[in-house]
Amino acid sequence: MSKDEDEKNPRLFDRRVVERYIKKGTVTRKDYDKFLKALPDARDKLASAEERALESAAGDSDSN
Repeated sequence: MSKDEDEKNPRLFDRRVVERYIKKGTVTRKDYDKFLKALPDARDKLASAEERALESAAGDSDSN
C-alpha cells in the first residue's frame, strides 16, 4: 500500500457508503479490512441493555 492509500479519508470507510466506494474502485476490500482491523476495541464502552433502559427512563422523567 502506498503512502497515499494509508492516508485515505476515513469517510471513505463509513459503513453506509464503503460498498459504493469499493464498487467504484476508490477503496479496495483489502484497504477496508485493514481499516477495520486498525480500529480500537471499544467493547468496554458498551452499555448493557439495562443501563440504556435506565438512562432512557431517567431522560423521560426529566422532561416532565
